[in-house]
Amino acid sequence: MAKSDLLRVADVREAYRLIGECRDLGSDPALWQPRMFQGLSRLFGEAAATGGEGRLTAEGGIIPLTYFDAGFDAEDRRTYLTYMREGGPAIDPFVRAFHGQPRRPCTRGQLVRDRAYYRSPVFERYLRPGRVHHRLASVFPAADGTAVSFVHIHRPPGDRDFSSRERAQLALLHHEIGPLVGRALVSAAEPTPQSLPRRLRQTLACLVEGDTEKQVAARLGVTHATAHQYVTALYRRFGVKSRGKLLAHVVKRIARPGWSSGLIV
Repeated sequence: MAKSDLLRVADVREAYRLIGECRDLGSDPALWQPRMFQGLSRLFGEAAATGGEGRLTAEGGIIPLTYFDAGFDAEDRRTYLTYMREGGPAIDPFVRAFHGQPRRPCTRGQLVRDRAYYRSPVFERYLRPGRVHHRLASVFPAADGTAVSFVHIHRPPGDRDFSSRERAQLALLHHEIGPLVGRALVSAAEPTPQSLPRRLRQTLACLVEGDTEKQVAARLGVTHATAHQYVTALYRRFGVKSRGKLLAHVVKRIARPGWSSGLIV
C-alpha cells in the first residue's frame, strides 16, 4: 500500500470530531443525522453526501426509514430527489452491485465497469443530469440489529475519484458511528412509547416516575410476577438488560418529539 493511501492523524482527528458533534445532538435523529451528512460532505471536499437509516430486505436491498443530504446545489438536489422518488436505486447498476458485496465502503469503479455504467438507463435519465460520476457507498448495522446506517457520497465529472485513503476514512467513521445508532445516537427505527402495548406503556411511565416493581404492580392492579414480566418485556423491546440501562436509554430520548406525550397514560 502506498504511503498516500494510509490514513493520516488529521483524518482520524476529523472523523472523531464529527462523531463527537453527532453525539452532542444524539437525542434526536432529525438533528444528528443531518449533522453527520454535512460533516461527511466537508470531510470529502464538499462532495455530495446522502443516506440515512433503513431496513434490509430479504434480497439485500434497503428500505429507507430516513433520508438526508448535504453538498448539493439546488438543481442537482432536485434531480437526485426525483431519482429517489421514481425508484432509481432499484435499477441503478452500482446500487444493485453494492447490495451483493460484503458491507465495506466500495467505489463505483470497483463494482461496475464504465461501459455498463454509462450505458445504463438510470445514468442517462438521472445520474448524468445530476452529475453523479465518482461514487462511494457504505452500509453498517445499527446497534440493535434491526436497522442499518447507509451512506452514499459522489463527485461530478472532472473531479477526482475516491482514493484508498478516503475509503479507509469512511470505513473508520462508519465503524465507529454504526454501533452508536440505537444507543448514544437515537435511531429512527427505535420503538417509542406510542408503539408499546398499553400495559407496557403504563409500566414504563411508572418506572420513569421512580416506582419499584412492587409499586408498579400496586398501581396497575396486577401481581408482582406480572409486573416483573412487563419490566422484562420492556428490556427486550429497548435492547437493555437492567432497569438502570432502561432508564438511561429513556432519559436520552425524553426530549425527542412525541416521547414525553407518549408516556402520559
